[in-house]
Order: sequence, then C-alpha cells, then structure tokens
Amino acid sequence: MKKIEFQYLLFNKIYRDELMRNAMVLIEKNNDLDKVVKQQLKNMISAFSLFLLTQLKNTKIKEEDLSHWIQMHSNDIPVTSSQVFLEIFMGSFQNVVSHQNHPHKVELVKLHQDLQSKFITYYLQWIENPPLVLEEKQKYMLQLDAFNENLIQCNGTDDLPYLITRAEEIFGFKRCVFISYNPWLKEFSGVIGEELEKVQLLRGNIEAEPVFSLKRPLFLKKPDPYVQQVAIEWFNLSSIIFIPIIYEQQLYGWLTLDQRGESFECTKVFLDILEIAGKRLGMYLSRRQLGRGFKYPLELTNKELAILHLLSEGYRNKEMAELLFLSEYTIRDYIQNLMIKLKAKNRTQIVSMAFRMGLVD
Repeated sequence: MKKIEFQYLLFNKIYRDELMRNAMVLIEKNNDLDKVVKQQLKNMISAFSLFLLTQLKNTKIKEEDLSHWIQMHSNDIPVTSSQVFLEIFMGSFQNVVSHQNHPHKVELVKLHQDLQSKFITYYLQWIENPPLVLEEKQKYMLQLDAFNENLIQCNGTDDLPYLITRAEEIFGFKRCVFISYNPWLKEFSGVIGEELEKVQLLRGNIEAEPVFSLKRPLFLKKPDPYVQQVAIEWFNLSSIIFIPIIYEQQLYGWLTLDQRGESFECTKVFLDILEIAGKRLGMYLSRRQLGRGFKYPLELTNKELAILHLLSEGYRNKEMAELLFLSEYTIRDYIQNLMIKLKAKNRTQIVSMAFRMGLVD
C-alpha cells in the first residue's frame, strides 16, 4: 500500500501542471457556478495540490497532516461547494490518468477515491453542527465580548501582559503566550507569558517552523512533530492552539493557548471565535498611539534612534554616514553602543531586540 501511495504522490508531482489545467477547465465549464465560487475552487485545488507535494517527503499521505490541512482551509470550502470540489478533483485526475501509460492505473484511481472519502469524512467531522452548537456559540460570543471590553479599556503595549492574562481567564486556558513576528528578519520571538525566561528562548526563523508560516488558526491535538521537541519539553505541551494576530494583512505575531500538559478538544466554532479575537488584538496593536512601544528601562539618544531605524531598513554604515553627515567610524561607535544597550551580539540582534521592544515598527 505504501508503495502505491508513493506512486500516487509521485504521479501528482510529475503531472501537476496537467492536473491543474484539467481542473481549471472543468471549473470554467460548470455554468452552475458563479465567478466567486469558481475562484474559490481554483484556489482550493491549487492549495491541495501543493499539500500533496509536501507529502512526497513522507512517501505517503499522513492522515494527521490531511486532517490539519482540512481544518485550516475549512472556511474556504463552502458546504455547498464541497461536493463540486471533489467532483472536479476526481474528474481531473481520471482525465490525466487515462492518457498515461502507467502500470498501476487502477490502483492509483482506487487510492484517489479513498483519499476523497477521507477528505469528506474529516471535513464533515470538523464542520458538523451538533445540537448544542448554537448554545456553544452564544457562550463563545460572550467571551469574545468580554475580551473586546478589555481591549477598549486598555491602551498601549504596556497593557499587553494584562491582556494576555485576561485572554487566559476569559477563554478558559491555563497558559497563553504572545510570540512576536519580525517581518524584516522573518523571525519569531517569545515576548510575554508565564515562565518568561523560557518564553524568551522561543525564537527562530518562521521558514524553519511550519506552524509560524501560517496565517490561519491551528489546533493541534498533539504538538509533535509540528512543534520543536525542545519546546514541548520546556512547557510540557500536549494539545495547543496557534492564533495569528493579524490586521489588514499585517502579521504582528501569534497567541498560543494550552492547558499546561492536559490534552483537550477544540471545535471549529471555538477556533473561529479565537481567530476573531486574534484579529481584534491585531487591530489593537495597529493603533498609532502604540508607537512608543513596550516600556523598558532604556534611554536612547536621537542619533541612536535614527541609526536604529536605518539599521531596521537595511542601510549599511557608509550609507548611514552619508545620510547623517557623520563618519563611518562614528556610525560604528553608535552601533557598538546600541549593542551594549540592547544586549545584542550583532546588527541582526539589534534589529530583532528593537522590534520586540517596540522601538521600531
């Protein structure tokens, strides 16, 4: 079976362009679909094709990965279009397979059908509305209202630690951590949360951490292998939720929510509410009055601030010297002072620390 799964994934990689073209033709030929739905389906077909490419390294489709992918994209697949999506998915595959001289045609089509069955099973499990869903949603909406009230009452990044604590209490979690995002360095950094020394050790490049490259909420019943083993051990992680903090396409960071080692479940309704909370927090962080940033016992001169901002924009010493009418040696001295004040080892760390402190936008 594993051999056929690998053959299936390899087939999807080799004939990806043909599969995509066939799918696009089938979508356009369907006169029952309006322009918006057609575009949604095109996006979904493209995204799922990329998902299959990521599975090639596993030599098979991991069901947990499939479940997480469906969870993250469920809002992009309207219930009314889910069947059309599967029909197009099947039609394009059969069209391409039929024109190839492949020794395992029958097995590939059978596996494709099995994949569709799993897809619809996971999709329905995630979106199904139990009888208590209305009551649950009302409860979650009240929690969201309470969080909104706190956002309205607070002002500035000085209040972020308080807001993180309130998020724990309001949404019923034992731990909430704020992880900031540096768009220039494409790095994440732990900023706020209990056991701050451990939280601040959370840092790295988002390209090396799949969960941080997402701009969608994600619930992980088990964090391994999506979260580094060292972080799982530090924080005794079991189930965990990642909520992106976004406003107007700008990513500010993430909230992580967990129950300190206890496993838990999460419904789509609750995850949708937490996603809204993340967007509201993003709106809060976008306010102009937050420009003064976190309050740290740090004093910078006007020249140091100017150089700090130029560093964050990627200027070199020679360019900064010309802009500020200073010598390159003087610029170098200012950078040395910044390294001392920000406890940074190099220019990259200066920018990273300044971003975390709110000294640069």
